[in-house]
Amino acid sequence: MSKKICLLIDSLSSGGAERMVSNLSYSLVVKGYDVTTVIMRNEVEYNYSGKLYNFGLYKQKHSKLKAFRELKSYFKIQNFDMILDHRIRRYWWKEFLFSKAIFRPFKVIYCVHHYKLWMYFPKVNNPWLSKKTLVPNHKIVAVSQLAKSEIKKRLNLHSEVIYNYPEYKEIEAFKTAENYIIAVGRLEPIKQFDVLIECYEKSNLKDENFKLLIFGEGSQRQKLQDMIAIKNLENQVVLKGFSVNVSEYIKSAKALVMSSEGEGFPMVLIEAIQLKTPVISFNCKSGPSEIIENGINGILVDDQNKEALTAALNKIIDKEFYLELNQNLQSYKSPFTEQNIIKQWVNLIDNF
Repeated sequence: MSKKICLLIDSLSSGGAERMVSNLSYSLVVKGYDVTTVIMRNEVEYNYSGKLYNFGLYKQKHSKLKAFRELKSYFKIQNFDMILDHRIRRYWWKEFLFSKAIFRPFKVIYCVHHYKLWMYFPKVNNPWLSKKTLVPNHKIVAVSQLAKSEIKKRLNLHSEVIYNYPEYKEIEAFKTAENYIIAVGRLEPIKQFDVLIECYEKSNLKDENFKLLIFGEGSQRQKLQDMIAIKNLENQVVLKGFSVNVSEYIKSAKALVMSSEGEGFPMVLIEAIQLKTPVISFNCKSGPSEIIENGINGILVDDQNKEALTAALNKIIDKEFYLELNQNLQSYKSPFTEQNIIKQWVNLIDNF
């Protein structure tokens, strides 16, 4: 009989962790597991395989107390063999209550998608209290080496690193005669799309008719739109909004650029590399230095060095450099494949 696996996540929309859970649901179903994805908010944009329990929809219609009782009853009835908890876990009392009243009988794998541990271990500055939110029978998976080292340093807990991987599928390139670079992410301050626009403006790309396409939605949309207008870049920089089919645009781009202040383990970089599109990124914490091999699959830029980012953008129109980079990428064998990563997940699940 196949193991019953619960993939627990805040939602199935917009974020890298959510995208990873979507991919993982398909991979685990193919491997023969009985998979149910449980979402805490009624937000579904990514596809999934197996079953879905939209607890967020229930929460919208009932009181907090009734919703808590429903969640407790649901997990008791389902009797999962294992829970893979990918949620952001910020609130100590909530997680303490969940760990004692709902999740305590289960094997739980806590998945940490960022090196900022307060997002996953509430009261991380008090390790004794923080650990009280974990069930007795648990394991921890970190998404990057930095996250793993932080978990050990601050909580003295063991974890193992299992990287994200992009969904493999045949992608048709977006058919266009235009040259463009692309950026993908939530339009939020941490992504620093304003910095990217500034560096693009100072680069030679716009003079060579290379556009900048930015995919995503968020609180900074109007601010970015105003910035584009003030700089008279409406014909060069385009906010394309959120799209689940962004992969075809990535495949056709001359490069994918990431200008973030910080990341967990950026899915968009490994997806671009899989699609044989060169990547350019600040060497921010965490992920880019574990993904980008400078001059092989992309350009790793000194963290927050705007002049260096502008110079990296200019290399896209250096025909000799770009040809060599593109040739290197065509023969590059990415370690972040479903085949490689799912072996680690299966080994962890089957030997827990």
